[in-house]
Amino acid sequence: MKFIHMADVHLGVQPDKGKPWSEARQQEIKDTFVKVIENAEAKQVDLLLIAGNLFHMPPSEGMLRDVDYILSKLTKTKTIIIAGSNDYMKPDSAMANYKFSSKTICLSADKISNVYMKDLNTCVTGFSYNDKENEDDILNHIKPAKQGAFNILLAHGGDEKHLPFNKKNLRESNFDYVALGHIRKPEVIKENAVIMCGSLEPIDYTDTGARGYIYGEVTDGKVKTEFVPVAQRSYMNLLINIKPDHTPPMILDLVDKQIRNLGTQNIYRILVKGQNHNHDVFDFSSLMDKYNIYEVITEQAGEYDLNALYQENRNNLVGKFIGQLSDNYYSDEICKKAVHYGLDVLLKTGER
Repeated sequence: MKFIHMADVHLGVQPDKGKPWSEARQQEIKDTFVKVIENAEAKQVDLLLIAGNLFHMPPSEGMLRDVDYILSKLTKTKTIIIAGSNDYMKPDSAMANYKFSSKTICLSADKISNVYMKDLNTCVTGFSYNDKENEDDILNHIKPAKQGAFNILLAHGGDEKHLPFNKKNLRESNFDYVALGHIRKPEVIKENAVIMCGSLEPIDYTDTGARGYIYGEVTDGKVKTEFVPVAQRSYMNLLINIKPDHTPPMILDLVDKQIRNLGTQNIYRILVKGQNHNHDVFDFSSLMDKYNIYEVITEQAGEYDLNALYQENRNNLVGKFIGQLSDNYYSDEICKKAVHYGLDVLLKTGER
């Protein structure tokens, strides 16, 4: 059996609203979804799993018809969808009452559901959200439904407000594969077995790093998966360390060169650290007209605004790093240097 596992497509979202690239990004997100469906058809995939937030909001009937038409291009593939925290499914919603013409099933929101596909000897277990949040402790206790079949758990969650789970419990579960959504950063919790696939495309500037979907093959009950990057653009943090002898034209040339090397299609946050001899204020407006620059952050005083950085990154690696080392940042010079070195690396590499 061949399958594709995706989540957090967020059809209908307009990222970075007000920015020059915003409307193009809305269309690109849909185009990327269509591309994955085309890949599924080309590979004659047996099963497509969508682990929540296919839409950025509860979809209208028109949005559902549009997606149904796209999915109808799949001649072999069966599609199983759950509604997530953004596209949650109320009883009177369009999603709850829509009848797909494609080979698509949306799991219900009022109870745990199971879909058994006899031709694949595969059972998918899961359920949809009926509201924006669900704090129930369900995923730590859910069990496979079909003995002797290949059992898949399809779920959307991973934080305290959205189906919190213990990673150890999922690693030790009896499911043959756990297809997770909700956290937009990809994570392999257990190799070939428990995977948070991440979003197809980055949605905002915190979504640094590769984005895509999971392609898997099951042979004699053994699963082999691979991450397939598919995003058309990336958000990137560009750290510029200003030295005393740097002039404004030198800095602009340096940033221009780095953006061209990294890719002019990408979206950048420029993080400026340090000062030159003249304490010049660097004007990046010419580059902002030329490239996709989300913002320029200047740290001329040599100190990071830890509170602002923490608020922006509390749920990722940068936030965890700040949380562990920030207590003595302003009173301990060694601690301050350690924080600077660590943040320089994390922000420069875009690791979140």
